[in-house]
Amino acid sequence: MRKTFLTLIVVLFSIACVKAVEGMWLPSLIHKNIEEMQAMGLEITAEDLYSEDGASLKDAIVRFGRGCTGAFISGQGLLITNHHCGYGQIQRHSSVENDYLTEGFWASNADEELPNEGLTITLLVRMVDVTQRVLEATEPGMDELRFQEAVAKASRQIADEAKEEGLYEAQVNPFYFGNEYYLFVYKVYRDVRMVGAPPSSVGKFGGDTDNWMWPRHTGDFMLFRVYADDNNQPADYSPDNVPYQPEKFFPVSARTLEPHDFTMVYGFPGRTNRYLTSDAVQFIMEQENPMGIKLRTDILQIYDQHMASSDKVRIQYASKHAGVANAWKRWIGENRGLKRLNAIEVKKAYEQEFEQWIQENPSKGQAYEDLLSEFHNTYMIYNPLRYSFRLYFEAGRNVEVNRFAQQFMRLVSLSRQKDVAEDVLQAELEQVKDAARRFFKDYHAPIDQQVLSTLTRHFISLSQPGMLPPELEKVRKKYGMDTEKFAEDVFSRSMFVSEEKTMKLLDNYRPSHHRRIERDPAYRFAAGLFDFTITEVQTPMQEVQNKLDSLYRVYTAALKKMQPDENFFPDANGTLRISYGRVEGSFPRNGIQFLPFTTSEGILEKAAEPDVEDYTISERLSTLLKNQVFGEYASGEDLRVNFISSNHTTGGNSGSPVLDGQGNFIGINFDRSWESTMSDIMFDPEQCRNISVSSQYILWVIHKYAGMEYLLDEMEVAGLN
Repeated sequence: MRKTFLTLIVVLFSIACVKAVEGMWLPSLIHKNIEEMQAMGLEITAEDLYSEDGASLKDAIVRFGRGCTGAFISGQGLLITNHHCGYGQIQRHSSVENDYLTEGFWASNADEELPNEGLTITLLVRMVDVTQRVLEATEPGMDELRFQEAVAKASRQIADEAKEEGLYEAQVNPFYFGNEYYLFVYKVYRDVRMVGAPPSSVGKFGGDTDNWMWPRHTGDFMLFRVYADDNNQPADYSPDNVPYQPEKFFPVSARTLEPHDFTMVYGFPGRTNRYLTSDAVQFIMEQENPMGIKLRTDILQIYDQHMASSDKVRIQYASKHAGVANAWKRWIGENRGLKRLNAIEVKKAYEQEFEQWIQENPSKGQAYEDLLSEFHNTYMIYNPLRYSFRLYFEAGRNVEVNRFAQQFMRLVSLSRQKDVAEDVLQAELEQVKDAARRFFKDYHAPIDQQVLSTLTRHFISLSQPGMLPPELEKVRKKYGMDTEKFAEDVFSRSMFVSEEKTMKLLDNYRPSHHRRIERDPAYRFAAGLFDFTITEVQTPMQEVQNKLDSLYRVYTAALKKMQPDENFFPDANGTLRISYGRVEGSFPRNGIQFLPFTTSEGILEKAAEPDVEDYTISERLSTLLKNQVFGEYASGEDLRVNFISSNHTTGGNSGSPVLDGQGNFIGINFDRSWESTMSDIMFDPEQCRNISVSSQYILWVIHKYAGMEYLLDEMEVAGLN
């Protein structure tokens, strides 16, 4: 008994000593972390995680669309990702008559699966360190522009060779700001069909009210199937295609998780900025984020007003609203987190440590003596340009008619050319027609007119001295700050807010018609903003950015010299990564503890709250949960819904599989807690928690709620009693 007790004490002590691990690690280099991972509970090898010679877990991971992750959970190409990642597909298939957003969608067989034009999944074939070959193309003492040109040329050559005449897609990505380079070779599958989507009362339960928050009770998942040709190779959509057979897929766990269980997130994180200096962090906190929050607050108020009055508008703007709200709430949380961590002062203290190392190690640090002052001087030039660039995107590009009108700029340019080939002009015309059809399907002009008025007013008032675009100067001279009158005039005269007028022009288009486009007030305004931003903001900003890239390349190399025993992880850049941690709660504020799990009881509690539309659930869901029809997916008397763990994640990790120590699928990552949103810049192991849907809840929804047992039959379900 005494021996057993002592053993238990040792185990509990070892668990308590394991801290959350910062970092998003390259799978091909994961052997450097494998001992730590195995000490935390990983039971498989580095070769199991990533292998170029045989099947490994990386073969079950895909980039879903352009900005999410997905995972294969059957040998028949069944793919799971987040409901919010596939939300645009659900919306495009929805109408007032077939409201899949509200009711959900489930294909009872292959014939009912819905194709999705333009949707792709990208599968990594291999990654290769090509640093030496890329840097051989550069010369010592090159200026930054020549350096970047040499790197770009070498990278293109390496990538072109790897494409094998179109069999693969390939690209070379820089790491540590250009100290290292890796080749990534991909296969892209183009026939992806929608299989199952829970209703929004499950997949989007909590909505914007709960976004970035814990506790959560959201079934944020949906199912697709990837199709291929008879040789299992990528193919355009065809009824003759067959389900893709992945080299690896994940068994789906029905096992109940426990606190401190090992967790691993495997996916395609977007971007982190771990190595930013204090000047950059201060700009983000004090200028960039507050401006974005202010503008998006007003956009969301306009959307809410109109969506509440019409089901048609609600469906049209559901995905747009979610997109605007997501970043808005993240920026609020990011600023709160950075302030709590005293991020600016922490960065300055680290920089002082760097300066001290230079002074104490003259042989190693002499080359870096003026580095931080160069950073400061460069940011003094860069930040105003960056602010103007972000202001354009927030106040200009968030007006829908602006974005739409800009899509006519190439058509106008081609039409002006006397010797343009007919087929080139016709191809561009067809692209614009397709864009117009997609645009007007989900466009409500009264919303956009109000957005134009509001954002134009902000654009004028928030522009820095000397950086007001000429088009806005014209508005100010003619209308003062009466931007409502300006927006009313634009919408009363522009063809681009009317599907009938736009399609009439395009259906009868002649090259000489470019003059009609150029006279259109919406086109003139949008094109003027765009031209000014490119020439007066983006171009000079890119030149300064090149300087910053050069400084960061030197800085990160210097940090490795200063801390030679530190295992530095490269910033996320859209490439495949592994992060690891454990199931654990946190103490976000004084007197508050976050428990690691939520259950179905919390869904019913929230659903009972009056007047919170985001907590509305269907009668069927309510009945099943109240009667505790949990079946084999119960954890004791409860049904686990979501859990939090200490994995380092960011945008792009949405849809990433969460795996246990054996490589089983135990959940799908979909969010971070609000206290974690600063982790792109500064990671706090005590607070940073990612939020996932429990695999038990996913299995329950598919089986008990949707009645789609055939989908479970093709999965390998692990841990069922």
